[in-house]
Amino acid sequence: MNAAGSLMEAVQRYLQERRQLGFALIAPTTELKRFARFADSRGHEGPITLELQIAWAQEHVRRTSEVTAARRLEITRPFVAYYRQFQVASEIPPTGVLGRGHRRLTPHIYTDEEIQALLDAAGGLRPAGGMRPLTYCTLFGLIATAGLRLSEALQLKVGDVDLENATITVRQTKFHKSRCLPIAASAVQALAQYRDRRNRHADPGAAAPFFVTRKGGILPKRTVESVFERMRPSLQWQTRGDHAHPRIHDLRHTFAVRRIQRWNEADVSVEHGIFWLCTYLGHAKISDTYWYLTGVPELMELVGSKFERFACEGGRDE
Repeated sequence: MNAAGSLMEAVQRYLQERRQLGFALIAPTTELKRFARFADSRGHEGPITLELQIAWAQEHVRRTSEVTAARRLEITRPFVAYYRQFQVASEIPPTGVLGRGHRRLTPHIYTDEEIQALLDAAGGLRPAGGMRPLTYCTLFGLIATAGLRLSEALQLKVGDVDLENATITVRQTKFHKSRCLPIAASAVQALAQYRDRRNRHADPGAAAPFFVTRKGGILPKRTVESVFERMRPSLQWQTRGDHAHPRIHDLRHTFAVRRIQRWNEADVSVEHGIFWLCTYLGHAKISDTYWYLTGVPELMELVGSKFERFACEGGRDE
């Protein structure tokens, strides 16, 4: 094999070989193809230079955080190591040249007023009184009240929504696990109203998607994100996290933070509740759930007060 052809062709060969070894490569596939398009658009030939990789990592710097740029380089490193067998002068980026690539970014925690404003805006979409505004209002409301990932909500089937028993079943999601989640009475009511309406326009069968387009088809994730991005400026939110703007995924983070806050207010053991929350959210590791206690400003006061009580009581934290 030689390095003839475009960088995109080299990326395709690399991905194929890695998949044959059992690697899924979902995120790397997208980013490496973007890198190849960037390099090919610049007429790249020969070794992959560090300068080229950094230029790509920092492209659109106004919209890309330092962490994202560092993560991009982490994705190119193994590919460049592979590419060096064809172009030995290719430069592998030094570890940490653009900083840490896996720092958790503080999410935007929505206020109740902001969530209500989002639902009102979704309900006001065109056509007025149509299926589209009801779909988006119900979808965003479910994510906010059940802490679902957007992909999980969109993958729900009609048969997964059991309103008689007030549960939804999230199947084979991010970590190939399924979970049955209890939902609040308010969510049951909203989902019932939506289901009655959707069944007049779409397939009511158990295997059909629950959230559908105006014509009854599958609702694409990118379409939902686009609608959210178009609504966001009119809501005039003030960003309170590390991301450039509040995101749909921040509704999930808000659910987790509010649940921990309510446990603390009700004098429920947060330590015990964390295990329930980890299961409910579908986290692979308990550390992912514990991160909220130290990584989100809204919960730092809780941690501080617990430590103060612990210190004042001579090391006893009941």
